[in-house]
Amino acid sequence: MTRTADRTRRTGPRELSVATTPRYRLMWGLNRVVMRALFDIRPSGLDHWPEPPFQIVANHHNGFDPLLVLSVVPVEPRITWFGPRETDFSHGFKNRVMAFFGGVIPYNPEKTTLTSAVRAVRRVFEANGVLGIFAEGRIGFREADLLDFEDGAAAFAISAGVPVVPCAVVGSTDLWLRRRIEIRFGAPIRTDDIRGREARAATEARIREGVAALLPDREPRLPRRRPLAFLTDLLNGADDIARRTGR
Repeated sequence: MTRTADRTRRTGPRELSVATTPRYRLMWGLNRVVMRALFDIRPSGLDHWPEPPFQIVANHHNGFDPLLVLSVVPVEPRITWFGPRETDFSHGFKNRVMAFFGGVIPYNPEKTTLTSAVRAVRRVFEANGVLGIFAEGRIGFREADLLDFEDGAAAFAISAGVPVVPCAVVGSTDLWLRRRIEIRFGAPIRTDDIRGREARAATEARIREGVAALLPDREPRLPRRRPLAFLTDLLNGADDIARRTGR
């Protein structure tokens, strides 16, 4: 193991930045312009946001999802995303962009210690920031359904006693130019009085129900004409593309 890799395991991901820096403001502004030029994005429920710090728990349909969420939220409080499994952000266009602007906490159980990840999350909450988690752990391909949530999707919020805001990205499974996409936020769920395993499990179930309630009742019908349909898999990983084509 190299000295750099060893330091990353002990101190947490070097890409993490929790302050609303000029670099982050630049990224936020550019992302907002590009995403809204590509897609017809409709936010709802932003008035449900509590005072920070808090955690967002969202569904996941596409590699564009974090960028779509960022395109409708205010520049402050800053959102830091937890869970990309990449630990080397020096390769690939998307990874290089993420490393330049920061705001991600990559977590690979084989390469990153849980202690360093917890330390990074604590920094987010201490800075009155927002932690974002795609709780399904991988991309799903049905707009009206949720995959199983990964264990501990709400563990950071419960441990810190911060509220959880359910979020649903609707319309990003199949993308094309000017595709209508809705970013829906639900009412916050308190976690500051959760004690014991049963209470934790009940809270995680409530959070899943909160996200599910924001999903559409049925799968959308896709139009025949879908300009720039290559956008669908532009930011998806090879494994996700393989699962999509094999479904």
